[in-house]
Amino acid sequence: MEIYKNIDILSSNMILLIDTCTWLKLEVLKEDNLFEPSKIYDWAEIAVTHQVLKELEYYKCKSIIKEKTKINPIENRQIYNKSLRLNFDEADASILSFGRKSKNHIIVSEDGALLEYARINNFRAIQLIDLFRIFFQKDKIKSRELYHLVNNLRKRKNITEKKKRDILKIR
Repeated sequence: MEIYKNIDILSSNMILLIDTCTWLKLEVLKEDNLFEPSKIYDWAEIAVTHQVLKELEYYKCKSIIKEKTKINPIENRQIYNKSLRLNFDEADASILSFGRKSKNHIIVSEDGALLEYARINNFRAIQLIDLFRIFFQKDKIKSRELYHLVNNLRKRKNITEKKKRDILKIR
């Protein structure tokens, strides 16, 4: 997934729309003592949809801080309905409904199909590891922390070997 090098992705008005899979990945990284998910609230505005929140409650996800998270309704009903017809679940379709909201919104997902659909439709979407790369470039996380995150995500087959090498080159 392309990194947006020419924009200030973590500007003060940037809103990260984080999907269920990504929250659960953040939970695993916390359990592995590799990353504290609460840090992201200091670095960007965080949002989910009602449908994502419902899934997170079902999975008993502890990483999300509801009091600091903007809970959004479906943004674009047409995109939402089209996504449902393409067999995305309600939570993913609701996240995709923000694909054309504004340049300030970026989807963070670990779902390959969601990321591909976003790419095809020119929605701004990245993987969690790309967000970590941006945090590193913004001096929010240290080189050593990025190294451990990359290796952990590669070990879990969350990223390709090529992506691992590309990210480790920037450290």
